[in-house]
Amino acid sequence: MPRVTVDGDVELYYESLGEGTPLVFQAHDHTPWLFLQAPVFSQRYRVLAYDRRGTGRSASPAGEWTAADLARDLAGFLDALGIARAIVAGSSLGGVVTAQFALDHPGRALALVIGHTVPYLDDAGRAWVAAQVADARAGRPVIARQPADAGATEGPPTTDPAFAASALGRMVLTTGTGLGRTREDIARAIAVLRDHDLRPRRSEHATIDVPTLVIVGEREPRSTIDGAREWASWIPGAEFLVLPGAHHAAPREAGPAWNAAVQAFLDRRGLGGESTV
Repeated sequence: MPRVTVDGDVELYYESLGEGTPLVFQAHDHTPWLFLQAPVFSQRYRVLAYDRRGTGRSASPAGEWTAADLARDLAGFLDALGIARAIVAGSSLGGVVTAQFALDHPGRALALVIGHTVPYLDDAGRAWVAAQVADARAGRPVIARQPADAGATEGPPTTDPAFAASALGRMVLTTGTGLGRTREDIARAIAVLRDHDLRPRRSEHATIDVPTLVIVGEREPRSTIDGAREWASWIPGAEFLVLPGAHHAAPREAGPAWNAAVQAFLDRRGLGGESTV
């Protein structure tokens, strides 16, 4: 089975499909990317997707985790495979890791896709994270809805209910381990967001000199859309896109549109990849 060891003793399971420029998709366990991204992008790129620590078949090191830890895992993953630079794409927590990776490991990315997240949380967002961590540790469902905007009683669904009820949606959502294998793994993953605040590093974003796409769904909270737009303004030349009709789980529920948007961005930036046929 394909595994690498990073950061001394953290074993990560991964999948590799296709050939060409390395393109890493990451968030939680690797399986969602295999349904809708890998079959498309592996025609042009070497697609890599791995199980984040605490998910799938990867190790679950003790202690609290930070975005820097997860970015270091990503850098170690590339090192173990002998990859100097790669296109790095992430959604949700994976978007946080993508940005953290760009700041902590400059020169390692060919391009960045920062998806469906924000550079910092407001008070309501931090309260939402705290509640989700508590729910995870209690064994209750988590991340069913996104944070509520000011004046709203509840946030929008994380996933389009119609997609979640479809045969494909049920298959995608029930494959793999999602946020984590255990209650504690899920809680620690969500808790990474608790102290996530890149405002002190805003000036460093001006040094990011690779093509960057910041993407969100139209049906995500207004705070997410506005935060992502602000984030894009920190990065020279970054593109910002609101995907029409999509929720937080856009790479799954709106896979064809999400893929098309990412591929068009890479094409515009001279990173379209090549078919090996």
